[in-house]
Amino acid sequence: MVKKLGIATYVDNTPNMIEEFSWLYKSWIYSGCWQTSDLIIVHHPDLKNIFPDEPGIVLIPCLPHSQTDPLFHGYHFINSIACLSGPHIDEIFQRYQWILRTDADVFLTHHLVNFEPLYPVHGRGNYHFMSDFREKMLDFCQRHNVAHHHRFGCGSSILLSSEMMVRFLQRQMHWAKKLIEYFGEDRSGWGKWPGWYRSVLSMYAAEIAANERWGDYLQNCRERILDMESNNKGNIDTLTLHIHATPGSTVFSKFGYRNGEYSEIEKETLDVRRVGEYCMWIAMTSPEMIKLQALYPY
Repeated sequence: MVKKLGIATYVDNTPNMIEEFSWLYKSWIYSGCWQTSDLIIVHHPDLKNIFPDEPGIVLIPCLPHSQTDPLFHGYHFINSIACLSGPHIDEIFQRYQWILRTDADVFLTHHLVNFEPLYPVHGRGNYHFMSDFREKMLDFCQRHNVAHHHRFGCGSSILLSSEMMVRFLQRQMHWAKKLIEYFGEDRSGWGKWPGWYRSVLSMYAAEIAANERWGDYLQNCRERILDMESNNKGNIDTLTLHIHATPGSTVFSKFGYRNGEYSEIEKETLDVRRVGEYCMWIAMTSPEMIKLQALYPY
């Protein structure tokens, strides 16, 4: 069976990212997404032996861009863009009709299995609510002759045709370079969350890349579909394709999970129809048990 969707992410050599990949991997199996999509895992070369050797998993070693490019030294968020763009991966993307570019700390649902997008699908970039951000974004775009169409918060994840994805990531990297030069090396000018803030520039770059080609990426797009927050208490509805692990004080918080705050919860009591509890169940359940329940043959 030819799979139409490639789900691409970067995994660095850190315990947290390795754990986060396990959530993506287990939800890919449990949801049934393994039947219609491949996981394209660009990873730190030292991790070549930790990933499952199974059909549907494409492995591409790549040193993190935050180590190889002095301009982005120490800015690890750039890896999820830069390491997914270039000769080592562009041809692989062309094997698929669509590419979902996402982070590793996500959970897929069964609604993604047969989803075939008509238009670009964006995630939730929850960085755009402050007037300080919007003013500075519009000013930056004006200074760089980009027509910003007041479509803010295009999100962390994005689902595009493979051809569009290659172009989009190239432009996102272009704007990431312009932004990191704009913020400069003086930390006093880096801003702070939730306003205009250097640490969020990889998502700012996506917003600029989308707005500059509004007709391709935004005019008829689907906005705020991907990146459902993992601490949502509601049910997984038909538009919940993809859930992004978030901080917070309610289930599921990736920081709370790592801090042992849910150690008293028994996974048998969790309702996997609910967003937060689904994420918790995936995180708590072993790959072997998930494979058994999903009738995964590998």
